[in-house]
Amino acid sequence: MKPLSEMSLAVFGPGLLGGSLLLDARLHGVGELRVWGRREESLAQVRQRGLADVASTDAAAVAEGADLLVLCVPVGGMKALAEDIVQAKLGVDPVVTDVGSVKAAVVAGAGAVCRRAGLVFVGSHPMAGAETAGLGAARAGLFQGAACILTPEGDTDPAALAKVENFWQALGCRTAQMEAAHHDALVARISHLPHLAAVAATLASFKPDASMAQFAAGGLRDTTRVASGSPGMWREILLENRRAILPALADLHRATGELLEILEKADEDSLLARLEEAQQLRATRYS
Repeated sequence: MKPLSEMSLAVFGPGLLGGSLLLDARLHGVGELRVWGRREESLAQVRQRGLADVASTDAAAVAEGADLLVLCVPVGGMKALAEDIVQAKLGVDPVVTDVGSVKAAVVAGAGAVCRRAGLVFVGSHPMAGAETAGLGAARAGLFQGAACILTPEGDTDPAALAKVENFWQALGCRTAQMEAAHHDALVARISHLPHLAAVAATLASFKPDASMAQFAAGGLRDTTRVASGSPGMWREILLENRRAILPALADLHRATGELLEILEKADEDSLLARLEEAQQLRATRYS
C-alpha cells in the first residue's frame, strides 16, 4: 500500500459517511482527495470547506487515476455508480470498496460490475453511522474506534484486501473479515433489528397520544433514538436485507409475545427470570 501522503482517494457521495471520510483523510494527510456528488449544491459545500482537490458530478472523471475508490451512496445506487466508474481511465492497481450496511447485494451488484471490468472490489462496512444525515452532519473522528467489517470473496487479491484494511485501520477502525452473507446475518441482529425495535417502541409509545412524551425521562429517548434515522435510507436497507432480518424479527415477536403472556398471567417468577436474563446478556457485552 502506498503511504497515505501518496494516495489518491476518490469518494463517491459527500454525505455523512463520505464527508466524514474526506475530513479524516485530510487530517491523516492523504495526498489527493477526489469527490463525486450527484448535485452541484453539495459539491459547492465541499469546495467551500476545502474538503477535496477535485469535485465533480462526472463519476468517471473523479475515478480517473484514483488508487482507492469508496462508494458512499445508498446501496441501491452502487451498481449504477460502478458502471460509470469502470468507464474511467483508472490508475495502477486501483481498488473499489464501499460503506454499505448490506453486503451480499452490493457484492452481487457493484462488485460484479467491477469484476467483469477487471477491477478489484472489496466490500467493507464501517459501523459508524448516526441518525443525522448529509454533509452538514459529517465530522472528523467518526471512524475512530469503530468496527469495520470487510467481506472479501474467495479469490480476492490479498494485496487489494490489505490496501482496504490498512486504510480503514489508518482512520482508527477495528477491522474484521467475514463472508458477505455472514455479515448480513450479523448486522440483521445487531443493527437492523434494534432499528425496527426502536420504530415499534416509538409507534407504541407516541401514537396513542404524542403529548405524553413531555413527561418521559431518558429511557424513552434512548430507546427510540435510532428511529430518528432517514426513513428512505432505512426502507432500502431493511428491504435489501429482509431475508436475514426476518428470522431476527420473528425472535423479537416471540420475545414480546412471551412478555405479553407473562404479564397477562401476572407470573412473577417468569417475569423476574426474563428481566435477569436480559440484564446478564447485556452486561456480558457492555460490562
